[in-house]
Amino acid sequence: MLQAETGSPTVSRVLVVDDSAAVRGVLARTLRQCGYDVEEASSAETAVERVAESPPDLVVTDLVMSGLSGVQLCRLLKSDITTAHVPIVLLTASGDKRSRFWARSAGAVAYVNKDRLDDLVALLPSIAENGTEAPSSRAAPRYRDKRSVYERMSAILDTALFDSVVAGEVRALASTGSIEQVFDGLVAVLNDVMTYRWMAVIPAHASSPAFFHCHPSERDLLVPTLRKTLDVVADREILYVLDERAVPGDGDRPESASVLFADEQVGRVVVAPTARGLSNEDRRLMSLVATELGGPMQMASLYEEARTLATTDMLTSLLNRRAFLDYMERERVRSDRHSLPMSLLLLDIDHFKHINDKYGHNAGDIVLRGTARTLAVVARKSDVVARWGGEEFVVALPQTGAPGARVAAERVRHAIEESSHPLPTGEVVCVTASVGVASCVAPWTVDPLVSVADAAMYVAKGRGRNRVEVGPTAEHSRTRPGRPESDGQANSG
Repeated sequence: MLQAETGSPTVSRVLVVDDSAAVRGVLARTLRQCGYDVEEASSAETAVERVAESPPDLVVTDLVMSGLSGVQLCRLLKSDITTAHVPIVLLTASGDKRSRFWARSAGAVAYVNKDRLDDLVALLPSIAENGTEAPSSRAAPRYRDKRSVYERMSAILDTALFDSVVAGEVRALASTGSIEQVFDGLVAVLNDVMTYRWMAVIPAHASSPAFFHCHPSERDLLVPTLRKTLDVVADREILYVLDERAVPGDGDRPESASVLFADEQVGRVVVAPTARGLSNEDRRLMSLVATELGGPMQMASLYEEARTLATTDMLTSLLNRRAFLDYMERERVRSDRHSLPMSLLLLDIDHFKHINDKYGHNAGDIVLRGTARTLAVVARKSDVVARWGGEEFVVALPQTGAPGARVAAERVRHAIEESSHPLPTGEVVCVTASVGVASCVAPWTVDPLVSVADAAMYVAKGRGRNRVEVGPTAEHSRTRPGRPESDGQANSG
């Protein structure tokens, strides 16, 4: 039940709107007996004209009427700057949740059952105290909208439909799967509804890259000062979308909107306008997009976290074996299409079992993590490094033939030999690795390539360890030969 402290009314003029003369009469008499100046309107259409001509202190309207409903009346009055300040109370014979939702979303200050008019009377003083001030003639000159009520209602519905479609397209980005794809989709959506010089999305998590869209001709001009403009630290990655959908040229200062999810800020949308500036409609759409973008960004973050857990070796943070094989299969298809060579390094840390036996398995983990970091540093950007299993690592060298692979293998072997691994006890462990190299030309399959590198690695162990051996050219076969006899157990190093 709606309650308020009683007292002398500070609302003087009340417009009562109801298509039932009997109900309208009862309500009007009740309010007049309480000292209010009451006017009556038999329809929402009439009420719109009355309020535009002389805004009352309060509108009390039935929720359900023939013609325009009380909710539609509420939206009409709230959409006009000259009547938006007028508080509106919706009356209904129904107490269902849906009606209350519509009343609240339409901008009504209260929702009262018709059979509890005493609640309305008690509520009026507090409505007057908390009501919105009428616009001053100096700040916002009054004007009459010459469109008919139905034309204005149609425009409101069109805007609501437009917003609903835009919001739906932004929400649909939640199914794209990655934050990069969310940004690409957002660029497409915004360019359908706005014109801007550049646009950026900065996720709240510092580990995520920032995203930036501008015209190709403006990259050299904007990039040098971009981090300062976006407040992005120097070591954070920025991914660019460069295309002609953005409009180059001078413009006003960029404006930003917070992207929220469950009341938590998950990022920012920043838009730099063109020379014509951002219109109120642009700002409204920007706010709408920011409101809807939180869900897709959060879903993309969860998806990428799950993908990372599924594809990453938890000890070394490298790709795991399954993810590496998935990559190799994709690379095989590309290699076959363009007739590209492929090489593979398979390496095993020498005497790894001895490290575990002497220093403990924690020391072994430290050596594995340190070796993983060494491989990540020495590898080229195009190379893919993974933990193959145990103390074995694998490095894919796309578009690399046998001569280049031999050079890369020696670089890897030397880097591992030169690395050191401090232990918590203060001791330092140094290790070496035996490296097997396999190369092939398209067409090729993964299993024979791995088998050749595996066999070459065991040859390197048999010839003294800490060396590189190159296997024969891998054949195009799906049959994987067995390992040759080694000088020790498979994981003994």
